[in-house]
Amino acid sequence: MHRPGNLRICSLPRPYRPWFVIALVAPLVWVFAPTVAFSMQRFQADEWITECGGKPGASADCSIMVPFWQAADGGKGSFALVLMLQTGSIGIVGTPSPTKAVLRIDKSPAATCQGERYCIFPAAQADAVVKQLSNASLILIDVFTAKSRFSFSLSPKGYQAGIAQIRAWGYQLSAN
Repeated sequence: MHRPGNLRICSLPRPYRPWFVIALVAPLVWVFAPTVAFSMQRFQADEWITECGGKPGASADCSIMVPFWQAADGGKGSFALVLMLQTGSIGIVGTPSPTKAVLRIDKSPAATCQGERYCIFPAAQADAVVKQLSNASLILIDVFTAKSRFSFSLSPKGYQAGIAQIRAWGYQLSAN
């Protein structure tokens, strides 16, 4: 019979004590942590998702995207506006496949893309959109599919917060 004063506490053998494990693992963390830390950064503001790969201090290998969805007469639509900052490409992807999209930033001229499975905006229009998004207050998007038209309005605040986070991580953005 055990009495409260005679409880035996199980003790791990000496090599398994926490300080020993920490002493073995700490050098591995120190060696491999920079690789892991620089492999992918992720940030979300509102619905906007910002992701960067590579090492900070280098050119930004980053993307910023925002999903949007709704139901229309022709069914449901789920899409994303995707900006690839390193290449300057902007596109709209989704289901059902967009055949055309019109993007308006505030009162600026509309940018238009066309495609069979996704829309990629022409480079000159994509460059203008990136410049406009920095100070924008409203984004209007019309997505056309084979059977429907979907209309969306989005706030660019999450995009602007994503750009600020990219800079805070130490990535270099091209001068736009």
